[in-house]
Amino acid sequence: MLAIILVFLSAFLLFQVQPIMAKMLLPSFGGGTQVWTACLLFFQTFLLASYGYAHLISSRLALKKQFVVHAGVLLAGAAALPIGTQMLQAQSETPALSVLIQLAMAVGLPYFALAATAPLMQSWQAKVDNEHAYKLYSYSNIGSFLALLSYPFALEPWLGLSEQSWLWSGVFIAFAATFYGYMAHFYKRAKQLGSTEQSAFRGGVHRHWLLWLGLSACGVMVLTASTNAMTQNIAPVPFLWILPLALYLLTFVLCFHSPRAYHRLFWLATLAVSVFIACFLFFIGSQFDIVSQVILYSLVLFAACMICHGELVRAKPSTQFLTQFYLVMALGGALGTAVITFVAPQVFTLYYEYPLAIGAALVLFATGIWLDKNSPKRTLLSASALSCAVLAAGLFVWLDGQFKSNDIERLRNFYGLLTVTEVNIEGRTERRLIDGTTTHGVEVLEGAGKGEPQSYYRPETLVGHLLQDLPNGSHVGFIGLGAGTLAAYGKSQDTYTFYELNPNVLTTAQAQFSYLNTSQAALEYHLGDGRVTLSAQQQQGQEHGFDALILDAFSGDAIPMHLLTQEAIALYLTQLKDDGVLAVHISNTHLDLTPLMRGLAQQFDLAIVYGEAKAQQSHGHDVRWVLLSQDHARLSAYRRIQSPWPSATATFVWRDDYSNLLQAMKFMGE
Repeated sequence: MLAIILVFLSAFLLFQVQPIMAKMLLPSFGGGTQVWTACLLFFQTFLLASYGYAHLISSRLALKKQFVVHAGVLLAGAAALPIGTQMLQAQSETPALSVLIQLAMAVGLPYFALAATAPLMQSWQAKVDNEHAYKLYSYSNIGSFLALLSYPFALEPWLGLSEQSWLWSGVFIAFAATFYGYMAHFYKRAKQLGSTEQSAFRGGVHRHWLLWLGLSACGVMVLTASTNAMTQNIAPVPFLWILPLALYLLTFVLCFHSPRAYHRLFWLATLAVSVFIACFLFFIGSQFDIVSQVILYSLVLFAACMICHGELVRAKPSTQFLTQFYLVMALGGALGTAVITFVAPQVFTLYYEYPLAIGAALVLFATGIWLDKNSPKRTLLSASALSCAVLAAGLFVWLDGQFKSNDIERLRNFYGLLTVTEVNIEGRTERRLIDGTTTHGVEVLEGAGKGEPQSYYRPETLVGHLLQDLPNGSHVGFIGLGAGTLAAYGKSQDTYTFYELNPNVLTTAQAQFSYLNTSQAALEYHLGDGRVTLSAQQQQGQEHGFDALILDAFSGDAIPMHLLTQEAIALYLTQLKDDGVLAVHISNTHLDLTPLMRGLAQQFDLAIVYGEAKAQQSHGHDVRWVLLSQDHARLSAYRRIQSPWPSATATFVWRDDYSNLLQAMKFMGE
């Protein structure tokens, strides 16, 4: 029983720390979904290292020496506590690598010690109870699953990040102390059975190791690609990271706990349907509401992971190869995540890794069936899986051709994917900048409205009125560039300073749109996260004295949360003149940010005006902007055009160490 509790607790801690550390890192890297992908790569890589360590000492050292070595590793992990209190620096030219380095410094040793515990305990358990050694893995995954479910509901809403860090560190110390007691008790038991000197190693490499590698890599690729797809239009926060990861772990729990949970014919049929759902999600997923998107992506993910992990269980070896099995699984997980993090952004200009990973699950299913000589109807099942993969590939290629027919340019990097497309609507030609699946700027090339600001920035919006009303010679700051549309409001003596995180956005705005090139204002550009850059400039003694500061930094369809905390607002106010205006773009399909804006206004005693401009064309956008100012009289002119607040939801405020996206979800208040 003590072994089950310790394996459960080690896994619980192992997965509870992942959203804590990722959330700590988000502000330094622009708040994009790729931060979580890079974090997953770190955790998978350290899992691989820890499993390699577990395999090495369990196969080469006698039991007593294993205990001594691992006791030292746990002690080193405890000495590195508390987690996450190290200074986390801003991103470099290689942000993914920076994430890995910073996580290694902040949580590397404790994470390594915990990750090695479960496979070591299973190898030890095999010495005294060979039959139930693999069962410990299912208990481990139950612990991981419950850790993920508890974070967004039991931990995140109640504790700040610093409190979470200290709580986690305290439980780690308690775990380590209990584990020392377990090792002493277990050694006495093993000694009585005469199994303290022998190792579990029998030499050689298992003949199915490549299949293990492929299945584990495919499962993680499905997980990571699904998470990217699910969060490209919604802020990447623990709740939306955790759901896919929890489903991924649930398939491990089901498959390793009982072989009856995985029925090949049923799950093949489920995945066959899911692969076609995935094709349509790839192209039109953004047309669905958030709940429908989450349900459909989750269904596809669950079916694909059941196939991968069900086949892993069917192919698992005897316990003499136990640590080798886990080592190869960890290697597959690390390779799969590395492909998504480093290879995919360089090779693909869209999230093609998502349908490819789903298709690979079908191919690996066919391979696993074919290698299982005892499987009934293996020829029929293999052929069915491959036929489904071919049909889905044909459908995808056809849809992709239709989808790209109007594209001019597509770019992708760590911060996401950009597409420039041209469409003819109602007698005019429009060029659009699309981030993920969300339009971030529109320019009319031919027809009515040519050369005028469009979409979210048209003259009748609140930000349009503000920029038109500013006197010539104003200094305006912009956090977020998009297609550069707002530069069209610049006057001959104005200075417009843009802060843009993604270098691809600046390149595209200058090359594909005319707003920047034809603006009358003097334009300045700063690459990097707007808040981080402003803070660095302030520390260097630069006080801008902006007449207005425009916050329009979207990641997909959401403003990164770290730009809307009370600490962020305090920074912005120091960069504004006493009568300066802060304009915040809060248009969003899934979030209602007006309670947050009202809460921040109350926190800082700011005047606030809300304006909503309804779309005037069928293909247009409803637009929401908020103006805030320390000078209450400054906004009086805009009260004649203000809109009624869209909801009476209670106000709230986010801090750097505490934010809860569930508060802003539209479905939460409806």
